[in-house]
Amino acid sequence: MLAAVSSPAAYAAHGAEADMQRLWDQANHAYMNADYAAAIRAYNAILDAGYSSHKLYYNLGNAYFKDGQTGRAILFYNRALLLRPSDADTKHNLAVASGYVKDMIDPLPDMAVARMGRAVRSSMGSNGWAVASLVLLVLALAAMLVYMLSERLSSRKAGFYTGLFTLALLLFAVGFSVAERYEILHSSYAIVMTTAVPVKSSPDGASKDIFILHEGTKVSITSSLGEWYEIETANGHKGWITSAAIERIR
Repeated sequence: MLAAVSSPAAYAAHGAEADMQRLWDQANHAYMNADYAAAIRAYNAILDAGYSSHKLYYNLGNAYFKDGQTGRAILFYNRALLLRPSDADTKHNLAVASGYVKDMIDPLPDMAVARMGRAVRSSMGSNGWAVASLVLLVLALAAMLVYMLSERLSSRKAGFYTGLFTLALLLFAVGFSVAERYEILHSSYAIVMTTAVPVKSSPDGASKDIFILHEGTKVSITSSLGEWYEIETANGHKGWITSAAIERIR
């Protein structure tokens, strides 16, 4: 039985939710019946209505991949990972889709410590690290209380050093949360959407082609000028590309 709705605004909101649920069920049903084009239309209708979630991006990525649109599949897997960076299924599907990309670009050598730090940072996401920060804050306060209130010297020492250690972990957790949040809000990455596109030496269609990129390749946008973006690949190569050939992850 549906709950009673108390106002016109609440009724409209309830009706919108019901419409979105119908679209969601319709998209999932189409996907299960291998009608990927219909699934894509229904999932995109939900996006166009202003709804977004990790699951929606993930399902849309799957539908695009099954429909043979590798670039868009990679785009939506990346968008899903912005919301849930540690999701194993999304990472796996992104790796599978990326295997179909023609451009096999080896990234620049990276310091092991920096690489490990990014892996740890992305393991929980911004919200996960924020929750961890709150837990660590409570533990740090509890340790400080033990230090201040205990009469035994050994307990005071344990409380003091535990508090210092927990505060250090708290600083790391806060830093990771802020860094992950910043990356989500200021992501400069994009995915090539066209089958093949020339990368130019300058923002001019008549300029020299310096290399070619293919659908699904991930690039970093470093600057823009009109309808042109200066991009950088994972191996450090730079050039200019038309904005119509790529789509920002965020």
